[in-house]
Amino acid sequence: MELYLNLKEEEVHSSIPYALVCMTRYGSHWDTFHRRRRWKEEFTENERAACTRLFRHSHMWLLGNGVPDSVKMSLKTFALWQKLGDFCSSI
Repeated sequence: MELYLNLKEEEVHSSIPYALVCMTRYGSHWDTFHRRRRWKEEFTENERAACTRLFRHSHMWLLGNGVPDSVKMSLKTFALWQKLGDFCSSI
């Protein structure tokens, strides 16, 4: 059994670091050797694959259509958002 969170738009703004993720991923910091090395050390192959979807969401939410009225995600995905946000803020 997997538990899911159903976040309202305001909750997404306050708890998901999508703007930081988007600006880091599509900014100049992303193409550095330091980031690539840490990326492989800190994220498993499955997490890196899952992050590609999170990158698309961050871009869409920040620069596209905006955050939807509600977002449903698993606790695992929520934890990955937090880990990715911590990683992006540290590079």
